[in-house]
Amino acid sequence: MSVRLALFVVVLWSIGGASAQPAPERPSDDLLTRPALQAVVEAQVDRDGDSLRAMLEATDADVRARAAFALASVQDTTAVPALRSRLKDSVPLVRIDAALALGQMPPSSVPEAPLLRTLRFERDARVQRRLIEALGKTGDAASLKDLLRLRPPADRNPALALALARYGMRGITDSAATDWLTEHLRAEDPWTRRNAAYALGRVDTLAAGRADTIRAVLDDLASDDPAAMHLLRALGTAGDSTDGSRVADWLRTAPRPRGGSSRRAAPDWRTRVEAARALADLSAAGTSRAALVSALDDDHPLVARTAAEALAGLDWSSARSSAIGAWLDAHPDQWRVTAPLLRGLARNGTSGRVLRTVARWRTDRAPVAYAAALLALAPIDAARADTLLEAALRSDDRRVAASGVQAVVARWERTRPNGAEAAFRRLSTAVRRGDPALLYHGAPALADSAFAPMGAADTLAAAYRTLATPEDLEGMTAVLEALGTLGGPTAEPVLRDALDHPHPTVRQTAAQGLSEATDTTVTAAATPLPETPSLDWDYLQKLGPHPRLVLETNRGTVTIKLDAEQAPQTVQAITWFARNGRYNGVPLHRVVPNFVVQGGDFARRDGFGGPGFFLRTEATRIGHRRGTIGMASAGTDTEGSQFFIPHSMQPHLDGDYTAFGRVTDGMDVVDRLRAFDRIESARVEATGKQ
Repeated sequence: MSVRLALFVVVLWSIGGASAQPAPERPSDDLLTRPALQAVVEAQVDRDGDSLRAMLEATDADVRARAAFALASVQDTTAVPALRSRLKDSVPLVRIDAALALGQMPPSSVPEAPLLRTLRFERDARVQRRLIEALGKTGDAASLKDLLRLRPPADRNPALALALARYGMRGITDSAATDWLTEHLRAEDPWTRRNAAYALGRVDTLAAGRADTIRAVLDDLASDDPAAMHLLRALGTAGDSTDGSRVADWLRTAPRPRGGSSRRAAPDWRTRVEAARALADLSAAGTSRAALVSALDDDHPLVARTAAEALAGLDWSSARSSAIGAWLDAHPDQWRVTAPLLRGLARNGTSGRVLRTVARWRTDRAPVAYAAALLALAPIDAARADTLLEAALRSDDRRVAASGVQAVVARWERTRPNGAEAAFRRLSTAVRRGDPALLYHGAPALADSAFAPMGAADTLAAAYRTLATPEDLEGMTAVLEALGTLGGPTAEPVLRDALDHPHPTVRQTAAQGLSEATDTTVTAAATPLPETPSLDWDYLQKLGPHPRLVLETNRGTVTIKLDAEQAPQTVQAITWFARNGRYNGVPLHRVVPNFVVQGGDFARRDGFGGPGFFLRTEATRIGHRRGTIGMASAGTDTEGSQFFIPHSMQPHLDGDYTAFGRVTDGMDVVDRLRAFDRIESARVEATGKQ
């Protein structure tokens, strides 16, 4: 680039400045009342790329924008040239949606040069941010260097930091990118600082060799700065055991000293969670492990649980085992914390207490608590442990049986190659039950080469023939992946037959498995698509563009503002489930500290159930930040009734999971939710015409 052109670019960058806050959601185009736009969405649901490409040329700018927005969900690569041409559209909304759609395409299908060229001369800051995001999702190593050379103005830095994270998550890193990120850890703008910290915490290779900088920044951060949680994660991978005391300081709930006599407030609970995890990664000793034991009494239950999980993976002294035993005696009812501690006791040789506790919980505790405790049997080589495992594998409660399978797998991974016959017998018995949860956990283990001579492929093939979509999708894909690894004359016919399955996820998994088994390239057919509910525009119009979903949980009320214009099919289904009482009494079966709370499985209540049909994946402009509501899925176009709410930013989920609203009230309740808390009731408050 010549000096003159570079100066010209700076002038263009300086135009259209905007706040460093996240960009607002997609502006309303009155989708719910405009048939022309509804036709675009119908084509989106039908995955009709031909029609959507034609609609990109419509005279109505709203139709062009909606068509580009729809292509973000459809991901039709033949539309890339047409979308590139829309980057020159006179209407910013069209350019924004075109950039969004290009970012959703497979990286190899999007040439970087046109995106960079457009970015150099684009005046609208909102379009610039989407172009930067698209480059992060699709660009190559050369485009990473070019993007950094552009040196966008400061208010684009939050987007640039996330783009560098997205490059890194695809394995594309560069010392210049790491330099830029570390330099911006001290940025005055909190969004830039947080996003740069996220990139370093999310991508190990970006943080490698930068522990000194991370330490220095952490020491100067305020306790309530969200950047701290990400930097603690980075220090856990980039640091060493000498960082234990520094990290332990972030784990403590009491105010801590800063710069002599001044003191900081206690860190946010999410920061304390990451401090506990970092201590486990650092294999910290002495006072650092004492901090983990102290954190078992943290006033936030998810911090206490994380401390227990961190301790479970560490080696303990006899004194430490005694101290934890005393804690267990004093807290008999905290099973979510006790269960991982039992694993730690078993790992460190205190098997008697573990066996007695697991046996007692079999009759004295709820199945979910007993299931959590069963994982502690994995390290114990004793007849009593075998008896308990065998009983669990035969349990009628799927959660108990699934935990039994996980314990068998964990034991096999620890003892391999010893105990192969016993492990195979137990795993094959579980797999033959044909339950998707048991297949999900058991089938990958049966792909071990040690089990091939014992008939693993025959076992998996027989199980596969009993399965059907939509109920067994996750079990089917687990079996096909395992058969692809095993290969051979039994596996290949099953994989070939699955290439003709009605569901594209099954076909794609079969193609990948067959490619692995035969060392060839096998491609799955894109069609047919699974049946999906049709859109009821009258119903959606009555709901209004932003209906509220109100969840009454056993911890309090959570209110969520939904976006029916960005994700109409998802909002239609979720509100219908709520209005028909399907979510009443349903557990929140998955809570991962500082990640997500997940629920909505009213069919099985263990995370492997759905409504009996699949929804389409709807790509939206709603980023997965703290309080976003998104749809759980097992792959593209496999959404059903399950949803999740993140505790903190999770931009790696953007585009792959349907985000369809945000918590507006009750996020403190979401923070308090624990695994197998309940949605007592759910209701919908419409905002449209009645």
